[in-house]
Amino acid sequence: MHKYSIYGLSIESDVEFMQLEKADDEKKADISIISRGCHEEVTDYLEKMGATQKRYEIGLEYSCFENKGGFYTIRDGKEIRYECRDGYTKEMVTGWLLGYCLAMALLQRGVLAIHCSAVVDATREGESAVLIAGEPGAGKSSTTRKLIEEGYKIMADDVAALTVSEEGAYVYPAFPYQKLCRNEVKSTDLDLDDLIYINEDKDKFLVPVKDKFVSSKRSVGFMAFLTVENVNEVKVKKMTGMDQLFAFKHNLFLHRLSGDWENNPKLGQLCLLAASKCPVYIIARPREGNSKERIVQIIGDIQKGKIL
Repeated sequence: MHKYSIYGLSIESDVEFMQLEKADDEKKADISIISRGCHEEVTDYLEKMGATQKRYEIGLEYSCFENKGGFYTIRDGKEIRYECRDGYTKEMVTGWLLGYCLAMALLQRGVLAIHCSAVVDATREGESAVLIAGEPGAGKSSTTRKLIEEGYKIMADDVAALTVSEEGAYVYPAFPYQKLCRNEVKSTDLDLDDLIYINEDKDKFLVPVKDKFVSSKRSVGFMAFLTVENVNEVKVKKMTGMDQLFAFKHNLFLHRLSGDWENNPKLGQLCLLAASKCPVYIIARPREGNSKERIVQIIGDIQKGKIL
């Protein structure tokens, strides 16, 4: 078995995750990932719940789903079981294990898996983390990369684990890699041959950022939500009221798997608490041109209190 650390948790797995940080072998695992027959269990449960069309069911104690790669069950935020379909290997389903499966396990543990990156301004000691979310194509990855070039360090790319309480909101580190599309990699001085290709139908690469990775939890300062609009210059606006709540609910990594689980009162309370502890700013950029430098400047101004 392999031992890893991610989102402040110890993971024990029978499949290797090359992008994860290795953990202390003596520490008891918080979550186990095991290859074990669950085909019949998943199909029977989905049929019983009337979920055969959507092929998944999400709950705060038990979740399961099936896809082209296999079958998966998630229990009590502690155990992930999977069974590969014919033609698929353990290594070929790692994306779903670290994606949907782990997000479901986090949900069961009362942790919000947010579809965003998380960065920290390394030039300012003790600085809180910034969450970078956005619409598809709004420039989340390229903005995160630009922030790293400007002296920020990264905690999470694509999915950030957020815990919330009356004391505040905290984000936990994922792994020291950033996912970039081929066109984004080509816009840098990175060599494609030195990167890890991810076969997840999106033509992406894992870009190492080990020397710019924050490996301990940080408080969260705010979320920057990027959009593309019919504007002539980059605009910024602070969200208020229910819009701020929806910014968290609609940016859950599992939001794309809609269902009754989204109306669970416990989840609603977590999102409401997150909204009360973490301000959200909408940053709208023009459809044409390169706005990365201006967006980075605005994010810095928010951190410095120049934009309230």
